Amino acid sequence: MKDEAESKCPFGFGNDSAEGGAAETYSTHKAMAPALSRGKLPELVKEPIEPGQDNLPTGRCLCGNVSYQVNKPVEKVFANHDEASRRWTGGVALTFMIRATNTKFQGWGHLVHRQANDREVHGFCRSCGSSMFIRHLAPEMMDGMLSISAGTLDSTDGMRLAGETYVDQKPALYSFDGERRMMTGEEVESMFG
Repeated sequence: MKDEAESKCPFGFGNDSAEGGAAETYSTHKAMAPALSRGKLPELVKEPIEPGQDNLPTGRCLCGNVSYQVNKPVEKVFANHDEASRRWTGGVALTFMIRATNTKFQGWGHLVHRQANDREVHGFCRSCGSSMFIRHLAPEMMDGMLSISAGTLDSTDGMRLAGETYVDQKPALYSFDGERRMMTGEEVESMFG
């Protein structure tokens, strides 16, 4: 039943569970995210992740205390125009979505996890304040997904703006050229409500 729900993602994500061996994790891993099972969290590593390591997408916060690697190519970036996203990032929120289990994070202990609502936890660096990701908790098909801030990537080569959400809340002061999927807040909420 869970695979069926995951395959219905409107953003084109299917059942892309992580592959690979056991991860070296910190003992505080579970304590830092009590609402999530270990199977829905990123792999935690102690060694810094270098830009472009293993020819996979990598990123980091402004001060470098938190770094990450995505274990598969990233192509789609989304522009989120809702008020909460704009306040979280200080402007339009450009994010890409990935299952948390398809990522590695170094410096997880440098993150502050702020429960924004019953569906989202925001993660930001406690040292420099960089908005790193939103960890989705609900609905079920989104549980275990991360929306990572595209601005934290070391390189955006090969990526494209695939869609815009909450276009009815977008301020008039900016716009993006080109064609892509445009969704109002009502459309987004009806998919996940």
